[in-house]
Order: sequence, then C-alpha cells, then structure tokens
Amino acid sequence: MKSLSIKALFISAFAVLSLNAQAADSTYNLCVSDAENLISTAKAKGIKEAKALEQKTTLAQCYEELNAIEAKYGDATKGVNPSAVMTPEDRAKWAKLFDSIDAKQFKGVPFLQASYYR
Repeated sequence: MKSLSIKALFISAFAVLSLNAQAADSTYNLCVSDAENLISTAKAKGIKEAKALEQKTTLAQCYEELNAIEAKYGDATKGVNPSAVMTPEDRAKWAKLFDSIDAKQFKGVPFLQASYYR
C-alpha cells in the first residue's frame, strides 16, 4: 500500500511540474514577459535599445489572448466595459495584458515612465 501511495505522489508531482512548464510558455505569459523586458530595457538603456529588442509574441497574438479572456463572459460585455462583469482574477489578468500590449507598442504609462526617468 505504501508503494502505491509513493508512486501516486511522484506521478502527481510530475504532473504539477509539467503543468507549470506549460503555463510558463502560454501566450499570456509570453506577452507579459515581453512587456516586462521592454520596460526594464527602456529603464536601463533607453528607448532606442528597447525598440531594438526582439519580441517573442506579436500584437495579434496578445490581442487574441485578450479576446479570449473577454469571450468567457459572452454577451454580458456588450455595451459595457468588459472589466465591469469580470471576476477579480480575470480583471487583474485582463488589465495586466492591456498594459503589456501598450508596452509592446512602446506606449503606456509604465513604459513611458521607464524610458523618461532613466
């Protein structure tokens, strides 16, 4: 019986690790990491070097991810700001992705502050 529970423990640990590896490579995480990289580069080296960086995702991929978050709420988002009907967790992801999209376009408050106040 002990060997069965130890095997189950190892299998579940392996499953969790593989899920974490897959989550790290999601489009959402790549968009956010692109933005964080752009902001840190703009802060350290300036806007020209930040614009020269190669990004892992395109704006279209990030917009698709944004639309996927909004699609979970269907017609409830018609005529209102989608964040008004979202759960707090989705609202936080949605807002962070919006900021990331702005940074990927070299605009938005975090990016512009990082490049201006360096």
